Parts: sequence; structure tokens; C-alpha cells
Amino acid sequence: AAYSLIPETDKGKLHLWIGNQVWANYSALPENAIFVAAGQLNKGKMFITEAHQITELIRLNLQAGEKSMSLGAFTPALFYLKEGLSLLGSNSWEEQYDLHLRLCESYAEAKYCAGEFEEMHKIVDEILANAKCLDDKLGAYFTLVTSLNAQSKTQESTKVGLNILSSLGEPMPVHLDMKATGIIELKKTKHILEEKTDDEILKLRAMENNYKMAAMRFMYGLTLSTMLVRRVVNVWLITRMVQISISCGLCKESAFAFAAFGSLMATVDINFDVISASRMGKLSLRLLEILQAEEYSAGIHFAVYFFIQTRVDHFRKSLQPLKQAYNVGLRFGEMHYAVVAIRQFCLISFHSGENLMIVLEKIQYYGVKMKEHKQEIFWKMTLPFKKAIHHLLGQPNESDKPFWEGADEEQLLKYAQKLNLVLGRVIYYLRAWIAYMFNDYKLASRMVEEERQLKNPLYS
Repeated sequence: AAYSLIPETDKGKLHLWIGNQVWANYSALPENAIFVAAGQLNKGKMFITEAHQITELIRLNLQAGEKSMSLGAFTPALFYLKEGLSLLGSNSWEEQYDLHLRLCESYAEAKYCAGEFEEMHKIVDEILANAKCLDDKLGAYFTLVTSLNAQSKTQESTKVGLNILSSLGEPMPVHLDMKATGIIELKKTKHILEEKTDDEILKLRAMENNYKMAAMRFMYGLTLSTMLVRRVVNVWLITRMVQISISCGLCKESAFAFAAFGSLMATVDINFDVISASRMGKLSLRLLEILQAEEYSAGIHFAVYFFIQTRVDHFRKSLQPLKQAYNVGLRFGEMHYAVVAIRQFCLISFHSGENLMIVLEKIQYYGVKMKEHKQEIFWKMTLPFKKAIHHLLGQPNESDKPFWEGADEEQLLKYAQKLNLVLGRVIYYLRAWIAYMFNDYKLASRMVEEERQLKNPLYS
């Protein structure tokens, strides 16, 4: 009530005074005081006349935006970053280059996390048009690659990412027999690791080469999408990450690299070396702590607790770590790994004997979340399991037609075959399994044979 009595012309000055008082005493106040200071100063910005004070407010909005991002609060982050950008002058790309670049990088990332891809692309284009060198474009390119993955544009994402890697001195070798090349790289990397003890790996020096660190980040960003559509590229990326870590030292992405290599040992290696896979999983979890790489824990937990741990322990022991990976991934803006982790959480619930009605509720709840996060590709990969559960439960409008004749699933299968996704194998696997359970052995056999006909560039 008292506030309403203040003349409109004086309200802005009051907000400015409050903001200045809060910011001046920030060190003695709670951490979230930065949001109070930024909010108050933004309301009184029309009374700021000094150029250096405007620059300070821009920096404050940047700090508040980045702090919001670290808390997984993307809507407030967008507000603060937009406020900061609005205060820049018309010649800011020349006069305040570093500040403008950092604001745009953070704003583009926040737009990606919020699923606002069209706006994100505009910001990325602005960065690429004004950045002075490749180093200054890397952040924008990384956001572009991850956003293309989220939009199911995995071929385009891979192309952009591999071009950047080539510019960073890590071109992907091109051979006529990429399957053989992948197997050779797997064996070579496995031999390198067998020559070192766990302590030797954990005590490797820190990586110092900036280009190698940038390459590691892009390899990390490409790993998930290539696992779905270009497995030979996926194998090269993972093996190369491990090789760089051994030869050039450790960085935060190295913790993920060992987890991902363990997943290859458990799923792609011709011997399905579960012992080596388990070793890599344990190493990656130790490196996660040593390197303080919590922002990569969603990807690490996904690789360890879905691909590795399920081979050596009961499925249910992976449920809580995968759910935690989802929550941590959201907090750090790792949307693709957060969503794939919760997808695997739902699938392991299905495979571990949980009540099917409870599993269906989980799939429906997290399916909504997947779509909200604009990670449609993983929702599509979950749909066959939802349909299988409906069929097993004998629910109306689902069990009145054979599981293998659903029009929606046929459309999904065509989508999978076009992009060479793991999804195609999932559909055939579930079709064969359901047919077998209902004693239709002829159909089950046909589904297995059709699954074997799917194009697979690395292993059969």
C-alpha cells in the first residue's frame, strides 16, 4: 500500500537506490542477493546516466543470468541476459566485444535449454557473423551442435561437429572399410589402457592444450547423436577422446570418455569384455570426483549405469542413479543426456519386473517432460515400449489390433530406417518378443530375420 503512494516518477529512483545498496553490500548478503540487486537496478535503469554504471549493470545481468543457468532456472536466465543485451550500445560489437560475445553465448545456450530453437539460431548466426576468430565461435558452434541433436537433425549436427573438429586438428580419418577401422581403434585403445594401472591413469597431468580441450568438448557433444545414427563415427569419437586423455592429459570430459569407452567394451567389443567395461566405469566415477566434473555427471551416469552396471548387477540398482542423472542434467543444462537418462530409467523399470501400470505412468509422465524439453527423438524411441505395455495389459483400443500392425509404429519404423537409428532394432525386438509371448513363433522368427536385415555399419 505504501508503495502505491510513491509518485511514478520517483519509483524508478527508489529501485535504483535499493539496487545500489544491495549491490554495495553484496559480500555480506546471501548468495541470491545478486538477483535482488539486478532486479532493482533494472527497474531504475532509466535514471542511470554514467556509461561505466550502465556497463556495470550489463555485467551484473550477465552474472545473474549465468547464475540462474547454473541453478537450472532458464526462464529467469533469459530475462537477465535479455536485459543485459538491451543495454548494449549500437556499436557494442566493436566497443564492448568481449562483453557482447559472452552475453550472446549465454543467451543462445539459455534459449537452447528453454527449447526456443528458432531464436537460438538467430543469436548463433549473430555470433558467427561478428566473432573475430575460430576460438570466439566455438561456444556458438557447440550450442548449435547440441540444438541440432535435440531437433533430430543428427546428420546435420554430425557434419557441423566434424568440420569443427577438423579445424581443431582432429579430422576424422576416412577409410573404405570404416567397420574394420572402428574395430582396430577399439583394440588399440584397449591395449593402451591395459598397459596402465588405475593409479597411473588417475594421476595423469592436467590437459593444457586449449585446442585439444575444445576438441574434447565437441567430441563429447557429438557422442550421443552418433550413437543413434552413425556408430562408426561414435566409436572413433570415444576412442579418440581416451587416446587424447592418455597422451595430452586429463580434462573434465575425460571422465565421460572413460565411461563411454566402457560402454563400448560392454556392447560393441566382439568379446563383450564386461570386466574391462566395469573397470572403465569405476575409473570414470572416480575421475568425476577428482576433476570436479559434476556438469558431465548426467552423461557419465547414463553410460555407466545403463550400458555397464546392468551387465554386472541387478537392473534395479541402476534406477536411482539414472533418475539422479536426469535431475543433475537439467540443472546444468545438459538436456540431451538428462532426457536420455530418464528414458533409460523408464526402460529399465520395464525390464526389471516393476508393475506395468506404474511403468506406464512413468513413461507418460516423463514423456511429457521429454516433449517439454524439446527432445523429441528420445520420446519417439520410448513409444514402442509404451505400446508394448498397452498390449501386455490388454487395454482397449490398443489390444484390438496386432502389436506389429500399428500405423504409428510403421511410421516410426520408416523414420528409423531412413536415419539408421537404434529405434528400428528396438521395434523389431519388441515385436519379436511380444509375438513369442503370445505363441506366434513364426512371426517372432520373421521379426528377428527382418531385424537382421537392418543396415548396421559396425556390428551385426
